[in-house]
Amino acid sequence: MNPPTDQKINTPLRLDYAKGLAMRVVRRPEGFWFVAADVAAAMKLELAGLLQVLGEPAGRCLRLASDEEPALCLSEGELGEALRRVKKPGARRLRRWWEESTRPALLQDDGAAGTAAQLHLALALAAEAAQQVSRAVMEAVLCSPGPWQHSRWVVALDYAPQNRQRWPHGRVIGINSTVATLEGLAELIAEPDKLPVHTVELIKLAAACHLRLAERMGRMTA
Repeated sequence: MNPPTDQKINTPLRLDYAKGLAMRVVRRPEGFWFVAADVAAAMKLELAGLLQVLGEPAGRCLRLASDEEPALCLSEGELGEALRRVKKPGARRLRRWWEESTRPALLQDDGAAGTAAQLHLALALAAEAAQQVSRAVMEAVLCSPGPWQHSRWVVALDYAPQNRQRWPHGRVIGINSTVATLEGLAELIAEPDKLPVHTVELIKLAAACHLRLAERMGRMTA
């Protein structure tokens, strides 16, 4: 028996899931629906294999604004069932992507047209940041022995909207280090017990500040 076809025209969100793979998600009053072919690709399965895991008939054929033919879509419940039954790394990754980041973001979305692009950008940048950190951590561990067990990572994302480029940057910092602006550093030092600073470190910092001020005052009076 073929799944029923809903004649309503749906406009799916095209969300970045992985390099070269977008996940089309339809938001309807009864919940979220996912294009079954995209779910199968994310799990590295054939569509027939995914449907076999779920047991036929599964899903519902929805008419998408971007496609001429109706597309077989899975409900959120069916997606959850597939994620539980498929014991593959692709299924675990899809579960994390959907349950930990994408679904909460969609639930906070007010449904306005302008928020779709913002959500798309947020998910794309989050995916690139995750890839950057994963690559940096892997390289650090492979270079053992080293201080990677006691390190923290700072990730910066520079987005250029004119050419749609996203450039993630990662940098390792010491576990006891603090990242702050100059103004923020002054506030941390001024407030008692806010920042653990030894007397010797304060003297060095004060001496450096006095030296820089003396140089500038000298240039002003010259």
